[in-house]
Amino acid sequence: MFTKTTHCFFIASVLILSGACKKNAGSDDGKPTQYIYVLGTSGDSLICWKNGEARHLYSQSTMAHVFGSPSLFVANNDVFISGNKPHRNPRITSTPVYWRNDAAIVLPDSTGDATTTSIYVSGNDVYVAGTSWYFGDTSRVPYTTPTAGYPRAGNVATLWKNGVPVSLPGYYYVGLTGGGQYGVSAYHDYVSSLYVTGNDVYVAGGSRIWGHNAYYWKNGIPVDLTKGLVYLDHNGRHCYPVTTSIAALNNDVYVTGFKTTAGSLMPTALFWKNSVPAYLTTDSISGSEANAVYVSGSDVHIAGWQNINGYSRAMHWKNGVATPLTTGMVSSVAKAIFVTGDDVYIAGYQWIAGEKLIAAYWKNGKEVKLTNGGSNAMATSIFVQ
Repeated sequence: MFTKTTHCFFIASVLILSGACKKNAGSDDGKPTQYIYVLGTSGDSLICWKNGEARHLYSQSTMAHVFGSPSLFVANNDVFISGNKPHRNPRITSTPVYWRNDAAIVLPDSTGDATTTSIYVSGNDVYVAGTSWYFGDTSRVPYTTPTAGYPRAGNVATLWKNGVPVSLPGYYYVGLTGGGQYGVSAYHDYVSSLYVTGNDVYVAGGSRIWGHNAYYWKNGIPVDLTKGLVYLDHNGRHCYPVTTSIAALNNDVYVTGFKTTAGSLMPTALFWKNSVPAYLTTDSISGSEANAVYVSGSDVHIAGWQNINGYSRAMHWKNGVATPLTTGMVSSVAKAIFVTGDDVYIAGYQWIAGEKLIAAYWKNGKEVKLTNGGSNAMATSIFVQ
């Protein structure tokens, strides 16, 4: 496993480097000194590419339905992938799983209906984050106390450590149904990213109750990111920011995301450093999102997209300076980023012929196509070892 001083990780669409990742040593037989792992989807299959060679998710490819972005982590040549399988019961959405190489490990949850979005390996510990469906849960501690007697249900942010699930505190909604005759209380959490350093566990996410409440949890304690970013739209609805990734280094916490602004329904890319928001573009009309963050030394790398002249452009922001990865009549989106030495790897997808999506990654701005457009495909995670 990685040591504290040589520490690489990928979580959903978030990466951070606390030291230089050591490349694999070369050999006399011509094998590569570096392995590029990319995770994504092609058609209805979950695919892992290793140096461009596609491999369906072992024997589970026909069962690997993706709810949200799959997550990839590589440690000592072991490949960890978080995902979900459809449940045999049609009334239940999915069963949470992760794969370690060829072995699929089913994660327990109280209801049999849960999804995963992020995975991280630290030492001998495997962390997976996602959401579980709860009904009538009386043990969860919300931000405020629900009305006595109201049943509670909904998606609850969940963290599994070595297979043991723990629910995270969040918002809930109380309302009246049935002509105002009885009350209901609902959770609607989402989880976007996971990062572990030392004894600290960070989970980014939020709630979709009354818009999108953006926050992250540090060791189970929520930190609100919505301050100063909430407004009412023209229909009187509250609008909140959304988180997409998280990273922490030297006591600094970085969270990426986006929010809509008054007068526009399009998102605007932003990130928080220690809960202080900063926009990555001054254009709040055309649309943009920040999807992944990677911190290397004093440099903050962010991947996402921005609409420029009517085309979505996969973007790389380095310390706030934007570089588009495609030009001309090509739309693209960046979903993940990994930095090693002077090399910047960004995974995502682009449109061809204005219709099909192809999975791709960029190394220092040069594109490497992973699919040919035979079926819609996307790359959502990347890890270099």
